[in-house]
Amino acid sequence: MMVNRADRLRELVEARGTVANRDVAAGLGVSPATSHRLLSAFVTSGVLERVGKGRSARYRFATIRERFRLRGLDEASAWEKLERRINTVRQLDRSEADSLTYAATEMINNSIDHSDGTWVEVCVEFQVAGTVEVRVLDNGVGALHRICEDFSYASPHEAIVQLEKGKLTSDPANHSGEGLFFSSKAVSRFRLESQGVAWIVDNLVRDTAIGPSDLHEGTLVTLAVVAGRVPQLTQVFAEYTDPEDWAFDRTRTTVKLAAMGARLLSRSQAKRVVARLENFRRAVLDFSAVEVVGQGFCDEIFRVFARRHQEIEIEPCGMNEHVAFMVGRARAAATRENGAPRR
Repeated sequence: MMVNRADRLRELVEARGTVANRDVAAGLGVSPATSHRLLSAFVTSGVLERVGKGRSARYRFATIRERFRLRGLDEASAWEKLERRINTVRQLDRSEADSLTYAATEMINNSIDHSDGTWVEVCVEFQVAGTVEVRVLDNGVGALHRICEDFSYASPHEAIVQLEKGKLTSDPANHSGEGLFFSSKAVSRFRLESQGVAWIVDNLVRDTAIGPSDLHEGTLVTLAVVAGRVPQLTQVFAEYTDPEDWAFDRTRTTVKLAAMGARLLSRSQAKRVVARLENFRRAVLDFSAVEVVGQGFCDEIFRVFARRHQEIEIEPCGMNEHVAFMVGRARAAATRENGAPRR
């Protein structure tokens, strides 16, 4: 009977987020005294935590928080310690566990290898409807600051545009440059904050954005998995892998209003878009939320760059009527230049 009550209590907390003693008594059909004993046992075991006192007390799944010294830290061992505590609170299904393990260990490793900080803190929260959120915070120089410094990018926004392509690393001997890229795709929602800027990836709607952040020192990465809506890790890698040689050869760069503006007119903007695309065989350029593009911008991408890199397949998408016209015009010019008959 107690096992059944325990399961029903977990379901109640998962559905509501927080519960009071009276909610549990009504939901389980038990007396307030029995409900209180059950809640107290869950608090003692570390499954729940109490917020408030007396009759106003409410209960929620316990927040897990661990701070680690970066010096000598092994990310796998750190996550194993956290995972044992996670499983005490709630058993994740295989997809959730695989996605969180991959992305969280990648982010902890980034703090170890790149942050120049002294500590990393990992916080795990259990939210309504089966959502689990993991936050990885370090006190280093900041991921976007490091990328701008290593590659001479002018702003955090430009750094994010390049991060979205993947294969960006200042230490190619020890890193593939794929960790941040694939971590952003492996969970339901991903958010990286650094230098007052947030890079937001929502895989539930397949959208990305750039927004403001209150974090100006260090790096904060938030990983969220939503029950039943977690990307399959093998499918994530397969989507960006050539089936013939297993190479990572495809990327998507999302051109957003907050990143480069709704009016993309100049060749310099285009050069930032195509920077490092020569590392790939196919590239998807998403023009969603872009209102106007200029002749120079399109010419630089679809004629100049395309002529120099004919081995790369460039696929534009998300275009409004004006953008589609300008892209088509530039592509037609490239076709004529290559000797095809005029139409």
